[in-house]
Amino acid sequence: MGITGIFESWRCFGKNPMLATRVLIAMVVLPSNPVSHVLDLEKEGYLEDTRTLAMGTAMLYSIAFAVSYSFLYMTYGLLWI
Repeated sequence: MGITGIFESWRCFGKNPMLATRVLIAMVVLPSNPVSHVLDLEKEGYLEDTRTLAMGTAMLYSIAFAVSYSFLYMTYGLLWI
């Protein structure tokens, strides 16, 4: 898992965000067998492991949350009052 693996997982997230989110939830919230999603991932053309996909998806969600929070924080006095 390197930076190329993270970028590859972001590409898979761009193709099918619902599948990437399901893998993230299966890896983090419900620690079950991650092999159940392997066939779906292979159909999408994703060849990395599910742990890398879950980590890349979590990074994307955290970046999106930080950007939206900082936008709301910086524009609170101008737009929201």
